[in-house]
Amino acid sequence: MGCRSKEIKVYADEEIADFDALLQTASKSNAKRYDLRHQEHCRAGRIPGFFCARTNDSKGQEVSLDEIVENLKIILGKERKRLIILVDYDGNDANYVATKLFQEGYHNIHYFESGYECYANLKGSEFVPETGECDSCSL
Repeated sequence: MGCRSKEIKVYADEEIADFDALLQTASKSNAKRYDLRHQEHCRAGRIPGFFCARTNDSKGQEVSLDEIVENLKIILGKERKRLIILVDYDGNDANYVATKLFQEGYHNIHYFESGYECYANLKGSEFVPETGECDSCSL
């Protein structure tokens, strides 16, 4: 599943079963799961266990992707092999964050290429999103 992988693993639509298996593994481990969509969209519905990473700073401004990367580096510290799973709208922001983290030496990064909406649509009625504040989410 890539726990010792030294590359960014991107899951295409046809790999949804593999992505789901990764999510199952993540739910039983100390994996870090981050939703990179705007906070209001993340709170309206996200993959259970994912943290809404695009919050507002002390001035009420939405944090940038670069700030998210810096925050994640602080949270992760030297845990370079920690499982990191990202989701966004369309894979672009996840690719950006994954690439930046990879360049910093983090090597177990995964994301769903087509984004949250596509993931939810592919899952259909079996998917039940988590909503509201990220009280149960882990930083």
